[in-house]
Amino acid sequence: MALNLDLSLRTLFLITQNMPKPRNFLYDLYFGDRENLDTETVTIEYKNGRRLMAPFVNRFLDGEEMPKETFSGRTFKPYPIAPKKTFHANEITFERLPGENPFSQSDPDTKRQKLIAETLEEQRDQIFRRFESMAAETLYKLQTTIDGEGVSDVITFYDTAPAEHQKTVATTWDNANADPIKDIKAVLDEINKAGGTRPNAIVLDPLAAELFVSNKTVQNLMNLRNAYFGDIRPEVEGTNGASYIGTLTGLGIDIFEYQEYYDYVNKTTGKTETTGIVPEYTVLFAPRGNKVKFGGVSSINDGMLQGDLIPRQYIKEENDTITLRTISKPVLIPSNTKSIKVLKVK
Repeated sequence: MALNLDLSLRTLFLITQNMPKPRNFLYDLYFGDRENLDTETVTIEYKNGRRLMAPFVNRFLDGEEMPKETFSGRTFKPYPIAPKKTFHANEITFERLPGENPFSQSDPDTKRQKLIAETLEEQRDQIFRRFESMAAETLYKLQTTIDGEGVSDVITFYDTAPAEHQKTVATTWDNANADPIKDIKAVLDEINKAGGTRPNAIVLDPLAAELFVSNKTVQNLMNLRNAYFGDIRPEVEGTNGASYIGTLTGLGIDIFEYQEYYDYVNKTTGKTETTGIVPEYTVLFAPRGNKVKFGGVSSINDGMLQGDLIPRQYIKEENDTITLRTISKPVLIPSNTKSIKVLKVK
């Protein structure tokens, strides 16, 4: 029986689109404005924050010319994120798949469909893990580092040194005299004064969260969900790894604890290592509604393709192989850089 390896582009898209999307806390919370483009280039624009008041004018004048809102912008060709995996016909026809019953009598076409679905799901998870890492770097550093096979670049979202983006508390939170509530309010006031959009949630890494909930001032003032006054019992929000700590009712701020890890291969040692995406002892202040623009993906047979995930397959009959690849070309863009601050608490 001949083994049918070929699947239409429409079928691959349907497989990908019908998969439940992984939940990434920072990416989902802060980058909800997403756009699929049919162009190779992406326009990057972000506000620098300014609030001008309309002037009074003489009754005989038609008005006063106002400075245009301050934007920074440029065009950029997104680099593709493109994990791939190649299978030989023997793997599909004769070899048992992971988790498959050794006594299974499933035919090669059924195994092929399962293999394709599992591979596309694995690649989707890998790409969304990259989205989350990009979201973290964009928010915490106002930049995105592009570092991979044959490519090295950095996208920056500031015009001068980003010193004002990073703040340090006067009294570290491990000190008994620390006042985290006062520190948080000071950053919110600074964002407001600079013309930024006031956030309604802040994110603490686990180390900062531990210092926060241990602080006596915090314990006396926090209004905690599903908890007695002063009794801190965080609850997990959904399945995205973030924990809800509580709400600062006087400021209208929800507080979350979050950290995510990923594995990478150290190019020097060749060993697999693990790192967290959220810097230690930090508090993130950022508004929601930041942008993600996905550049178009060109194809000889199908023209320009649009989407956040573009599944592709390549069949080489002379080698009896099929290669599955999922492509994404995202650029994450903060809407207003004046609205994003990172507070170092120790």
